Amino acid sequence: MDASIASFLQNPFLRTLRQASASLDLQCYVVGGCLRDLLMGRGVNDVDIAVGGGPEALSRRFAKECGGTFFWLDQERGHSRVVIKGGAGIDTFDFAPLRGEDICADLALRDFTINSLAVPLQGGVELFDPLKGETDIRAQLVRRCAESVFRDDPLRLVRAFRFAATLGFRIETETLAAITTHAPLIANSAGERIRDELFQVLCMPGTGSVFRTMGDAGLLCVLFGLSPSQVYPAAEAMDRVEAVVQSLSQLGDETAEKGCLRLQEQIQGGMTVLSLTKLAAFLTVTEADLPAAADRLKLGKTAGQLVEKLCRADTLALAERLDTVSAYTLFNACDPAGLELPLLLLARGHITESRCRELARYYLHCHIPRGGNLLLSGAEIMELLSVPPCKMVGDAHELLREAQCTGQVRTGAEASVFLRKKLLTTNEPMG
Repeated sequence: MDASIASFLQNPFLRTLRQASASLDLQCYVVGGCLRDLLMGRGVNDVDIAVGGGPEALSRRFAKECGGTFFWLDQERGHSRVVIKGGAGIDTFDFAPLRGEDICADLALRDFTINSLAVPLQGGVELFDPLKGETDIRAQLVRRCAESVFRDDPLRLVRAFRFAATLGFRIETETLAAITTHAPLIANSAGERIRDELFQVLCMPGTGSVFRTMGDAGLLCVLFGLSPSQVYPAAEAMDRVEAVVQSLSQLGDETAEKGCLRLQEQIQGGMTVLSLTKLAAFLTVTEADLPAAADRLKLGKTAGQLVEKLCRADTLALAERLDTVSAYTLFNACDPAGLELPLLLLARGHITESRCRELARYYLHCHIPRGGNLLLSGAEIMELLSVPPCKMVGDAHELLREAQCTGQVRTGAEASVFLRKKLLTTNEPMG
């Protein structure tokens, strides 16, 4: 028994689970990815439990004894989850009934050998590894468990690449050939599930390499209608985005610090600004049908809008001379994009490093995104203009935002004078 697994089995939660399963006369096993991660020396927060017999009674009792929260993942199939909030974060335990007549039959039905591992919580403590998953972990290989793996669940066609990307593994030759053969089946998978797998790839470095292999295997043809010849230059665009991010320090300390924070910001579950920026770079170069791609991946409104605006940046005419007006015009046209916008333009070769630095400086010190705080509130604008809530107030708000962003007004008094001239008179100069 690997020392890390033996130590893990002494976890207080697992001791409680062992006692609960014994009292209910249920055989249960720790299975799958958590054992893989332990063998790799990685931390574990999510634990999968396979139960011989109905797992509901066990999971509910475990939740009660550990102060966790029970809820169903799939009541029809008997899949449940217990979440325990502790000082070290959130520990998640997923329970499912054992498939097949015994644990070896269950493991044979799993996706990849690196996940086909189990350790019993009762009796002799040993690692069940009928498909030599530990050997593949040591060799850093993603290998299918059986010939039927991709027919049983086509999402595994994409999941293989997710494991390769997140673990730093490569896909075994015969498994990759099988992915190519079964690629058309991915059309049958739900967009939400495909999205969740793809964005785990997009969050990792080396995305371009993974997408090239996915293109060669035919998956991107099925998903987005792209040939390998379209995928390769688009993958290079993602490489260049990553290269710019790696060299953020060259743009100055403030830009590097704020840029890193922005790029890691979560826009939607599992989707960071960086991952969406790489996707935008990819889709722009391929000239893929953007609405269709967003729909296929079930991007939410906010994530879809950001990708759309980043793709739009590629078509905008950039001013030869940068001033506050041209900088405002660029960021306003691509709102809600922030610091990722000049980084993407630099990666695409549309601006120089010097121009990128200037745009970043403008954004950090001058630009106010839509919804940002202005010198006058909505109530103050209504009082100034003597109007109730109406379109005129919104128009005034946007005029003031532009004036502040371009340096035309700097105080509340200047803002009041500016709006009076713009909206309450016709004889005085505008602005």
